[in-house]
Amino acid sequence: MELGLACSACGQLNPLRATGCQRCNASLIPRRAPGVSNAAPLQPPSVAPVIPSPPRVAAPLLQPPPAAAPRPAISGKGGGAAKTMFFGALQQEAVVPRLVVIKGEGGDGLTYHLSATNHTVGRRTGDIKFQEDPFLDPEHARFTVQGGRLFVKDLGTANGVFVRIKSPVALEDGDCFLAGEQLLKLDSRQLPDGAPSANGTYAYSSPRPDGRFRVIQLLAGGGEGRIVSAQGGSLTMGREGNVLNFPDDRFISGRHARLDAASDSHHVYLTDTGSRNGTFVRIKGAQELYHGDYLFVGQQLLRVEIS
Repeated sequence: MELGLACSACGQLNPLRATGCQRCNASLIPRRAPGVSNAAPLQPPSVAPVIPSPPRVAAPLLQPPPAAAPRPAISGKGGGAAKTMFFGALQQEAVVPRLVVIKGEGGDGLTYHLSATNHTVGRRTGDIKFQEDPFLDPEHARFTVQGGRLFVKDLGTANGVFVRIKSPVALEDGDCFLAGEQLLKLDSRQLPDGAPSANGTYAYSSPRPDGRFRVIQLLAGGGEGRIVSAQGGSLTMGREGNVLNFPDDRFISGRHARLDAASDSHHVYLTDTGSRNGTFVRIKGAQELYHGDYLFVGQQLLRVEIS
């Protein structure tokens, strides 16, 4: 089939690029509709667009969902097509938290999907077993999933569960924490007043420190190591340049963590001061975990993923 421009005056078929009819010389250039200009299209009014928030991955609905929005009316002939509505959170898949085992040099090991409500971790029994870890109890910890949220509970073990802190944490007397390879315990008990005995004799001893608390190093196999008193209400710890130094610990940072006594309570606050490997506190009872949290269960370093 031959293509071309038909003359509106005589009907002659002309080449596509012709500007005039080859038979009657009538113009083949189409006329512009009245009122149309070559100016750039007008910009819409300068009102910030409303950006809808992304659908939240939330806990399962505890109440009946709200009534569905009414369907948009479909316009008549010549109108725009109706928009497809998105149900949002109602179509989101159930959240399944995961535990990722961290191997040496930060590499990822096995990943455990916590698809049930309860999962136990231990050396001999449970859903997740680390049979070669001598620091795990036979049944060590329980992970519970509730509405997309994850909780961990120490099952009364000898060595406990330690969670990495992300902000200052209040400690009480006897609380334990990890910095590098060091297992440390806070001693914030008030020292004896140094009163004499009934016959008026004072106990001969070293000068009393002015610190408001002390940190005790707990040694492998049991027993206590170094005991260091705070300088007033503060104590810093790390590899060097601190009140408490561990120069041979390859996992502790130069300035690793700090303890500060609260002025208005008996609490002492533990702060990680930008260490590479983090500072971990032994939990008491059940504690909620969040995406990106790290925790020690025995010698196993685990990362939490909730997405």
